[in-house]
Amino acid sequence: PDGVRAAAADGGFDAIIMADVTYNTASFPALVRTLSALVALSPSDAPPTIVLGYKERDPEERTLWEMARASEAGIVFERVGERVGAGREPVEVWIGRCARRAAGAQG
Repeated sequence: PDGVRAAAADGGFDAIIMADVTYNTASFPALVRTLSALVALSPSDAPPTIVLGYKERDPEERTLWEMARASEAGIVFERVGERVGAGREPVEVWIGRCARRAAGAQG
């Protein structure tokens, strides 16, 4: 999309914000590929910070963390907080950082 190309031409992304992306575990491979591709658009000395809001529906959803770590970008998530969400259910706040660069990274 044009917006993604424009962001890449302008130095990439400072942050990637994600919420409600963990309920469909079948989509995790595509989600991790997308994250790796977005990370690759940023300069190697300034990878984006990834913020994930997560409310557990199924323990199997937590496989996303290992898939992200094993990705080309090596995204490592760290739990940094929790907030009360809809229905008084806790929403976990996670920060993802890139341990290694995705193929094709700028810089």
